[in-house]
Amino acid sequence: MKRIVFLIIASMLVLGLVLPGCGETTPTEEVIYTFEDGEIVIGIAGEVGHATGDMQMLGATMAAGAINGAGGVVIDGVAHNITLQVVDTKEVSDETGETGYTALAAAIDDLDLVMGGFRTESLEVYREVVMDAEKIFLCCGASTEALSHSVVDDYDTYKYWFKITPPNEYFLADSVLRIVDTAAIQMREALNMTPGANLNACIVAEDLKWSAIEQVPVYEAGLPALNITNLETYLVSSLDPASTQGAIADIAAKYDPHIIIPVYSGTMGVAYAGTLLSYIGNEALGPMSIGINVYSQLKAPWEGTLDTPPPGGPYCAYGITLDTWAEGLEQTSQTTPFLAAFMAYAGDYPLYTASTYDGALMLQACLEEVGYVEAGVGKAKADDIITWWETPANAIETTVGSACAYQPNELTPAGLTEAQVRAIYDIDSYGYTYVASDWPMSPFTSHDLAYGPGLVTALGAQWQWDADASQWKKVGIWPAVIPGVDLVDQYGDWNFEHSGTVDLIIPPWVIPHFGS
Repeated sequence: MKRIVFLIIASMLVLGLVLPGCGETTPTEEVIYTFEDGEIVIGIAGEVGHATGDMQMLGATMAAGAINGAGGVVIDGVAHNITLQVVDTKEVSDETGETGYTALAAAIDDLDLVMGGFRTESLEVYREVVMDAEKIFLCCGASTEALSHSVVDDYDTYKYWFKITPPNEYFLADSVLRIVDTAAIQMREALNMTPGANLNACIVAEDLKWSAIEQVPVYEAGLPALNITNLETYLVSSLDPASTQGAIADIAAKYDPHIIIPVYSGTMGVAYAGTLLSYIGNEALGPMSIGINVYSQLKAPWEGTLDTPPPGGPYCAYGITLDTWAEGLEQTSQTTPFLAAFMAYAGDYPLYTASTYDGALMLQACLEEVGYVEAGVGKAKADDIITWWETPANAIETTVGSACAYQPNELTPAGLTEAQVRAIYDIDSYGYTYVASDWPMSPFTSHDLAYGPGLVTALGAQWQWDADASQWKKVGIWPAVIPGVDLVDQYGDWNFEHSGTVDLIIPPWVIPHFGS
């Protein structure tokens, strides 16, 4: 059976989301960073006390410790230590960005560059401090493509902005749809349905830019191609549990879908999981939960229930979430050492924002190549750092894949040229012929994180019971090999899996609930 899954571009074309942009460049004064006293000072911008910000600091702290312990960032033979400085942006509690702006304005003179960022509504305000100071900002938390599209619209101002994690929201939605498709194939088999039989779904998403405005339309447009009907989309408050509870109650009363697709980045994801499981426990609902629930990437929200065997267990039991790391899963040679060290250090799984770890290692590689020493002091030119990051040949093997950025495109701002595609994707190896319309600037946006097999894809993780360890664990179930299915598209061949991938489990309530 041949099945070419090509979801995101088709969905965006249906919605008219492919917007060409163009930027103009003007000569600017050369910007040079000077690393005084053998220190490279990195500001970690995030909300202290919120899991996303704390994980950014944990990841960066681990990386700084490893780099400094191994001799530091060596620029022309001179060792430089990484020093971290927390910048508490309060971006979750203050979405206006004013608090973050004030905090960064007070700190920026002491910082050589910045990593972090999470809540788009706040980040798009406070990052202006960093752009005005002409310093590098490595984004480690906000998916929103519009942030990177600023590089297209105004290169001179925003050329200092690069994405470390996650892939932009269009790619996140694409990965979720691919996971949903994989699960739907197995769900139909388990329910003795014919291949391709229609399944029903509902979407429950936070009413925020990254989710409601950007991702939800891609889901709504992409599900029909998978023979899945979206019955209704619920936009819920990111701050009010009653909003989520009401959405699940309405779904139970009106629809009873096979699949619910959550799109949560904050603590309301815990309320979602608890509310959903309460209805499943009362046999009012029997869906699979497959989507984005950032807090279900962690152990902490389910503490005290992870050693309770089925049919008990945590709210997240059998939930499938888009994720970055999972137990036993080895995306690259760096994955297992990082995950083992992090879990020993922090006592929990890393949240995706802990990719500050990868960001620091990429920065080390960059500075050791483009930096120089003058009068015994380490320096680096901003344009050299930017050029290095814009060069796909400098892709770095991180803990999750081969990481590089999409290049700026001055000749054809509406999309990537064939040369730029070939610099990142080995299209000849899987028989793809370049077609310009397949590579529009959104989502293949300048300085955003390159996406696809062999690069960075994110992963699908499921909470499963490990009888040997008597624990619920988060394991990797996607990407996965589906025998007899051809999943080649413009990115490459999606019919692959990482070492340590395990079989998806259809939750035990699905089959008896829907019958066959």
